[in-house]
Amino acid sequence: MDSKQQKLDQLRTRAENVLTQLRMTPSTAGLSIDELVHELTVYQVELEIQLEDLQHAYQAAEKAQERYTHLFDFAPVGYIVTNAEGLTLKGNLTAASMIGVDRTLLEKQPFADFIVGAFQDIYHLHRRSVLRTQQTQTCEVQIQRVDGTIFHAQLCTDVPATADDSEALRTAITNISAIKQAEEAVRRALGHEKEMNDMRTRVLSIIAHEFRTPLAAILASAETLERYGDRLSSDKKAARFHTIRNFVWYLNDTVQNAVIVQQGEEQLHVKPETFDVIAFVRQVVNDMGALGKPDQQIALEVTSDGEQALVTWDTSLMRSSLMNVLSNALKYSQGSTLCRLECEETVIRLQVQDHGIGISADDQPYVFDAFFRGQNTQYTSGMGIGLYIAQQAVHAHGGSIRCSSQLGQGTLITIELPRHAEHGSGETGSTQG
Repeated sequence: MDSKQQKLDQLRTRAENVLTQLRMTPSTAGLSIDELVHELTVYQVELEIQLEDLQHAYQAAEKAQERYTHLFDFAPVGYIVTNAEGLTLKGNLTAASMIGVDRTLLEKQPFADFIVGAFQDIYHLHRRSVLRTQQTQTCEVQIQRVDGTIFHAQLCTDVPATADDSEALRTAITNISAIKQAEEAVRRALGHEKEMNDMRTRVLSIIAHEFRTPLAAILASAETLERYGDRLSSDKKAARFHTIRNFVWYLNDTVQNAVIVQQGEEQLHVKPETFDVIAFVRQVVNDMGALGKPDQQIALEVTSDGEQALVTWDTSLMRSSLMNVLSNALKYSQGSTLCRLECEETVIRLQVQDHGIGISADDQPYVFDAFFRGQNTQYTSGMGIGLYIAQQAVHAHGGSIRCSSQLGQGTLITIELPRHAEHGSGETGSTQG
């Protein structure tokens, strides 16, 4: 027997009761049995019509409930309903999927259990604020899935308008990890752009600062040769030409230094060529010696099996490296500086030893950082890029550079390089040395 027939039987019983009452009612006492049956038949039809309307309404409500449940469960954001204490009363499939649990495990436990510890206070304050103000509010937290992974979430919580639910909270959960990643990428890009702008400013300062003295010396030597060339001896003319040549090389290497600094952590492309390292180092030592003070000298010690020692290096990069190390030795010391060149079968070792002010133990870990200057160098001009440039060039060749120093006793810089560098080898961001 279907439910409809059961309801009709119930209606029949009620109708019989009504008939009995009608017979006893004064207003219907004068009606015949046929008239009473007619009245009851009309009443029954009316009830059947109402029942059919109710069944249609019930079926429509079931369909609407089904659609609501589908929309609730498969909404693009997670939804949960919690009581005033934060216990999850209900959650949709999306919320359970976001956290990585079955919906039955999501419900009946505090939602705060899924909040990363550092953000639980934010969540509790958020709930209390919504309950206190009865207004919709949002906050951002981190949620930890059951597999241990974490995602950024925005919680939007309100209080249902229904009086029975006045102590319950509805929360929409939106995964905003992609937004956070985009924000972080923008922050990194802006930070990198600021660093690059600062770097360009410093590079321009380097050029402006380092070019003044060499240009003045070149101009003075050129004017002397132009005005008094016919009166100068051959040796004095040669000395003037030698000065011009040295300072032109110095300016060329200053530009090379600026290029290296501007490239920063990018890869330096090595353009190697084969040459005699003994003659190369001797020429650099002679050129740098001419730039030192009158009482300063650079002594060169060479250890080699032959008069020549062929290497395959980028001459421009290695010239910048050696010149910067020697320049620091001359700048921060008095008297002589020793340059040792040791030529082994597969390795070339260069050491520059000065007897200057030295570097403190606290500063030594940072001496190869760009623009770093020691605490005891504030009264000596410089930009703090010499050893940084040397390190970049050495690492680009696959070599290493080390610093050993004591305050007041001088500094020893040791460079070790393979005799033959590969074309384009070396990442300047290397951690060698």
